[in-house]
Amino acid sequence: MSHDRTSVALAPLADDRAAVYVHFPWCLHRCAYCDFATTARHDPPGDAYRALILRELALRTTAWRPSEIGSVFFGGGTPSLWGPANIAAVLNALTAWSPLSHDCEITLEANPGALESGDLTSYTAAGINRVSIGVQAADDTRLRALDRLHDAAAARTTLREIAALLASGALHSASADLLFGAPGQGFPELEHDLAEVMAYGLPHLSAYALTVEDGTPLAKMVARGLAPPPDDDLQSDMLEALPALLAPWGLDRYEVSNFAKPGHESRHNLVYWRGGPYLALGVGAHGFVPDSAGAGIGLRYDNVRSSALWMARLADDVLAEAHRETIGAAIHRDELMLTGLRLREGIDLAAWRPRLGAEICDALRVRAQLLCDAGAPLRLNGTRLSVTQAGTVQLDRWLLALLDDAGSTVSEAARP
Repeated sequence: MSHDRTSVALAPLADDRAAVYVHFPWCLHRCAYCDFATTARHDPPGDAYRALILRELALRTTAWRPSEIGSVFFGGGTPSLWGPANIAAVLNALTAWSPLSHDCEITLEANPGALESGDLTSYTAAGINRVSIGVQAADDTRLRALDRLHDAAAARTTLREIAALLASGALHSASADLLFGAPGQGFPELEHDLAEVMAYGLPHLSAYALTVEDGTPLAKMVARGLAPPPDDDLQSDMLEALPALLAPWGLDRYEVSNFAKPGHESRHNLVYWRGGPYLALGVGAHGFVPDSAGAGIGLRYDNVRSSALWMARLADDVLAEAHRETIGAAIHRDELMLTGLRLREGIDLAAWRPRLGAEICDALRVRAQLLCDAGAPLRLNGTRLSVTQAGTVQLDRWLLALLDDAGSTVSEAARP
């Protein structure tokens, strides 16, 4: 993507409402395909980690106090291993910084199984009102192929517990994760997984194509011929079919990989996709916050991925960052396009003008109109731009065409 050299005075990142991400970097088992900042450990130092999370919170919020917090997301790793007391302590500390909104979405990631999901009722008492459960597959053979620790029976038990918490009102919402295009999964297996998970009435589903990330055990297995690589064509077909497959359960696609009943879209993830501010705490966490120096639209940072190094630095009252960058208009444009065009709602170029400037927004609108006129699978309704369902499976192509980074003509870019 293009580098930022703009010097136009632009509106800074709005800071009236914030999202907060808290990363817990330990799991009982690290899956072969995982490239997250996680480590397998059966005795994670939960209390010590909580104390250092609170220290990082204090260091990061000296110059920023939003009017309220709209969402909190405890991700990982497996944060349900942390314990309700630690979750409650972090929420209390966040509330002391900025009040939680009356409708604040507070999500906990968990895996199926008694050890990894813990007592979900206790977590709701600690303040959790949404759970995201990593099912991934509903068949034991494919779960073993994915190197998952749980089995299908454990997934059903945990989904049943979540359904009961939803019915009682203890949870306001819940989601499940599924992988598609994994070894041994064709369309019949995909439909089986969807039916198994949706039978419990969850109002949200995230469905991701299995990818082979560099440096993971799965990548090494594929390179040695010990595991088959994902079938790109099959994954594209599955991605295109998912809206119709999920329609009987009342879930609509609102983002390329995310489906929800009305009112159950992930508010936290929408902050990311819409380019809003979010504070991130913990090992390997990435944040995007207002820039107190006023040098750009916002400040992007990411923490080191080593638990030992992160903890050692925070113990010395030093932020454990691997990288930080002031984000200006051109970089922010690219990021907003990358995430905004994944949304069904698309992007509103008029709303971007104060932040990106008229020149960038007008150029995008002209380019989008030319592409639409040439038959590209895009919609331009006034200043709102979106990708049609047909264009979803080739989203990267249309992103490049809109930014004109590929150097192609409009007619070439729009050609099927």
